[in-house]
Amino acid sequence: MRNLIVASVVLAYLVSACGPSVGPAGPAAGASAPAASATATPRQVLTLRVGLGSTPAPALPNSVLWLAKDLGFYEREGLDVTLVELQGTPLVITAMRSGDIDVGNIATSDVLNLVATKTLDLRAIHSPDSRQYFMIAARDAVASLADLKGRAFSIARVGSLDHSMTQVVMRAGGVDPATVRFVGGGDPSARATTLVAGRVDATTMSIGTWISIQNEKGVKTLVNVDDYFAAAPIVVKVDAATTKVIAEKAEQLRRFTAAIIKASRAFAQDQKLWVDAIAKRRPDLARADVEGLWPQFKRSWAVNGTLNLVEYQKSAEFLYGTDDFKDTPKIPAQAWADTTFADSVLRELGVIPGADDPGRAIR
Repeated sequence: MRNLIVASVVLAYLVSACGPSVGPAGPAAGASAPAASATATPRQVLTLRVGLGSTPAPALPNSVLWLAKDLGFYEREGLDVTLVELQGTPLVITAMRSGDIDVGNIATSDVLNLVATKTLDLRAIHSPDSRQYFMIAARDAVASLADLKGRAFSIARVGSLDHSMTQVVMRAGGVDPATVRFVGGGDPSARATTLVAGRVDATTMSIGTWISIQNEKGVKTLVNVDDYFAAAPIVVKVDAATTKVIAEKAEQLRRFTAAIIKASRAFAQDQKLWVDAIAKRRPDLARADVEGLWPQFKRSWAVNGTLNLVEYQKSAEFLYGTDDFKDTPKIPAQAWADTTFADSVLRELGVIPGADDPGRAIR
């Protein structure tokens, strides 16, 4: 009798563990073999290397690239993502060219220039934030933009994104950039430190960097984020991949896009979720300061992927009007942006109205 009981227990365990499809009779009544097979076979985990042109994670919507990993959004899409932090867009582009990374978070202007000049065949596949939050911070002694004449203005490097855009902002404010002494200062954190130390008179940084020094003595906001954006209204950064990677790793890029859109939607709805996540990444920032940023970002998360070709074309036309692009061949947005992955994800998730409008019907 004891042997019979043991045998019954073992059989019950096997049936519960293996499911109704196990056994000589095949699938249970009403169940189909394909459905059982799909349930039994886990989705293959795919790998992706993402290049980031700054470190640490910025207290901006762009932080979604880091936080999607921290909170498991990539993992839930079946992606094993390696984040490669590099100092500046040029290094990210070099890594994309060599194949050391698959996706690069780089300046829109770089994608446009590289494709237009046939230097590197890239495509923007989405953007992690719908607008830029640059500003100009200065020493208290600088009274206005006009007062920058002859003073030291720190930039990442000559020709960098912050350099090009700041020249546009200066011209809009009636200042000739040629009268300003631009000096290379590295990444935003380094430039902020230099400004606080009084070794330069002004610099461009994001509002996310500004909050780390806003309470330091002797510094102030010279041009706020809204005025800066009004003078340079472009989609400033995109996530891009080479056409080779797009052809070879389409499923990885679709899953990556899904993770970014889902994480962006979560952060747009839940202030605490984002504040807690960025606070872990950036313990150097005061929590109250981070909490104060989120309301400004309420409508700036890439909940629909921020891939509106009309807006991308406007950004391109704006750039073509600057001195840096005066000799660059003009190409349409469709030549440097690929909506395939964003459209695939939006067909599944739906479009959130009143946010970053895709500008096209999603079917």
